[in-house]
Amino acid sequence: MHWVVLLLSWLVLAFLFALLAPPAYQKLLNSLIIDAWAFRLCLWIRTLDPDTRSPFWCDVFVVVEIAYALMSMRQNQSIVAQDITDYLKIASFCLGCWMLYLIRSDLLKHYNQREHYGLELNGLMTYMFSFLYFQSQLYPIAKAKKLECDQRATTTISG
Repeated sequence: MHWVVLLLSWLVLAFLFALLAPPAYQKLLNSLIIDAWAFRLCLWIRTLDPDTRSPFWCDVFVVVEIAYALMSMRQNQSIVAQDITDYLKIASFCLGCWMLYLIRSDLLKHYNQREHYGLELNGLMTYMFSFLYFQSQLYPIAKAKKLECDQRATTTISG
């Protein structure tokens, strides 16, 4: 999927949630959009390398992210509940960064050691644009692989 399609999909869903969902649920729904894409990407990475660690950490991130979103929905929290919410927020941020860089590592390992496409992923761009950046770098590889596959099929049919 092209990164622009991913961005537009996220914007459309976020806009619909802003219009249709009660305000208390908007943070949860918006985090589910990101969580769903992270989960999908990690499942795909698992097909490339069954021993990868990023799907496990994605699961942990999603659980903590959803717990944080649910806790932050509560009104008039006690001091203890607010502290838990704050800790979940910090844990969610840290796990999100950890997961992104594990995904980055898995992609670099696969496309540089196994398939030799020469993938380069900038650390700062990974942090700033995460999944959009991954998609922008993976889309040309997917197109090249499809073209190679089509050429092999044409060669096989004509040969």
